[in-house]
Amino acid sequence: MRLQLTAILLSIILISAKCSRDDDLPFDACKDKVAFKADFTIEEKIGDTSFITNRALAPGYLFFKAKGEYDSVRWFIGDPQNTSTRFNHVLYFEQAEGNVQVTFIGYRKPKTQCFPNEKTIDTLKKTVTIVPRDNKAAIVGRYLGYNTNNPSDTFSVYINADNSVGIWQYFVKNLPKNCPGAFSGSDAPPRFIGLNVSAGNFAFSIDNGSTVCRAVIGFGYLKTNDTLTINYTVTPMSSGPLFIYYENERKEFTFIGIRKH
Repeated sequence: MRLQLTAILLSIILISAKCSRDDDLPFDACKDKVAFKADFTIEEKIGDTSFITNRALAPGYLFFKAKGEYDSVRWFIGDPQNTSTRFNHVLYFEQAEGNVQVTFIGYRKPKTQCFPNEKTIDTLKKTVTIVPRDNKAAIVGRYLGYNTNNPSDTFSVYINADNSVGIWQYFVKNLPKNCPGAFSGSDAPPRFIGLNVSAGNFAFSIDNGSTVCRAVIGFGYLKTNDTLTINYTVTPMSSGPLFIYYENERKEFTFIGIRKH
């Protein structure tokens, strides 16, 4: 019994000593602070979302977004007259313009208690390349891969570009596997062209695409120039003239493919 009491007392003393040491540590108000440095992202609008890029398709929208804390900002994009003081700026590019230089200037009062010599103005420059919306977009190609839930079952997914209606459109074919997608009623005879997608140069969005066998929602992007990832869900549809979605049977998949051409 005496040994047990001794052990308990020793534990209490050690815990008290630790608490005392922790309480004695000075509060560091600058621990998680960082010195002022300008930063921003360039994002291409894809459907109802956006994707960080350095190469975008025209016609199309680009978002220029300030990253960090600022008192004020200033943008100079392409033409010197194209300026803005908004933290997030949007531009619509009607046509390909090649390399467009983006200059971002951030202003912030110095936090002298943490960084006595901190600057108040910082500038960062980046370049985004605006290319035509055509069949040379980076996402176009055939990708051989698999769904991550069944890696041994390989199949090809095709990202195609088509301008048969006078404008360039993009389609995903064979997603899910063995599903030909929607068909073009303007052709004689009709041809299966896949799922129509909202596309950027490196990514695309499947916005509830209806096929002859499934309803598909998803987002695909090039992780590298030759590796495609598509996160998507599929919902079975009833056969016949009335399309009915069975929401309780919706399933999620991730496709990973390697470019073959």
